[in-house]
Amino acid sequence: MLMEKFKNMGAKKYIDIVLFLILFLVPFFTSNFKTELVGRFIVYMIFAISLDILWGSAGLMNLGHAIFFGIGGYIMAISLASQEGVPVFMESFGLTRLPGVLRILESPIIAFFMGLIVPMIVALLLGYFIFTSKVKGVFFNIITLAFAALFELFVNNQQKYTGGANGISGISNIKIGGESLSITQLYYLVFGILILVYLFCIWLTKSRFGLIIKSVRENEARLQFLGFNPAAFKMVIFAISGMIAGLAGMLYIPMNSFISPDKVGVMLSTSVLVWLAVGGKGNLTGAMVGALIINILESSLSDSFGELWQLVLGVIMLVVVVFFPKGIIGTLIDFDIKLKARKNVLKAGEDYGIFRTTRFNR
Repeated sequence: MLMEKFKNMGAKKYIDIVLFLILFLVPFFTSNFKTELVGRFIVYMIFAISLDILWGSAGLMNLGHAIFFGIGGYIMAISLASQEGVPVFMESFGLTRLPGVLRILESPIIAFFMGLIVPMIVALLLGYFIFTSKVKGVFFNIITLAFAALFELFVNNQQKYTGGANGISGISNIKIGGESLSITQLYYLVFGILILVYLFCIWLTKSRFGLIIKSVRENEARLQFLGFNPAAFKMVIFAISGMIAGLAGMLYIPMNSFISPDKVGVMLSTSVLVWLAVGGKGNLTGAMVGALIINILESSLSDSFGELWQLVLGVIMLVVVVFFPKGIIGTLIDFDIKLKARKNVLKAGEDYGIFRTTRFNR
């Protein structure tokens, strides 16, 4: 029975199992440097998932998604940087203690919850003003892109509190029981959170709420005719997406020990769109695979091709998008569905032929 279920699994589930197995085994076969690098890629995979439930399920292509990643990241960065006193960049402005409301970030636990709640609230408020105004399509894209540019400018200008263009460095590692986590421990923490986020999003997209969100994408007018309020559902999925992006931003800090304004604005917001386009949106697996592949290519090509690595990467992405418009995983899923349909048709034909022969012999 178990083997039968395993055989009937779709290509997507096979890819998920193989992907998670490979990620689990990484620390056993690589150096601490490579483990830390892959851990950073896992953070980007979580970030890609956060956009996939918004763009892939609800059809809302957010061009400013890095805002939420950046909010979570800066909250955790300020918290960890202040564990041994006032951060250096604040001391240069004569501060002897975290100013005002930032003092609550001296507690990493409070900072963690703030890193979830603040991006969620920002996304909820932004969604309220956008969706209740019935902004759709390209206008939604332009507004979110503009917000990303404004937020990046804001972070740059608030040097006293964010480190400005120099970002925040000198960030302490996460400590549990007074002991700093090792690279391997930190890696498995991030890996475990990836699995939890993945399972949560699987449940969310298959729930009644997830089905309604997909209906918003397919035919919003008909959904409204049936008595639902599409704006409310879009606000909720926008808030959930922002919260997960904020979580990814917080995890990025201990894995990278540095954050700068380029992680809150247009650059990262457009990068995650490319990850989904390459991997395939609307199935979570494509988001993870796309983020992993592109970041591995960026790392390897920059070592092999020097200054030309971006050109080579651009050509590779262009080829994938042109020949696999549904992304790598989306194309594999389509092929698997067609193959199974063909097998079912052939099986049905064989059964019918046997039935006809048996009836004729009688």
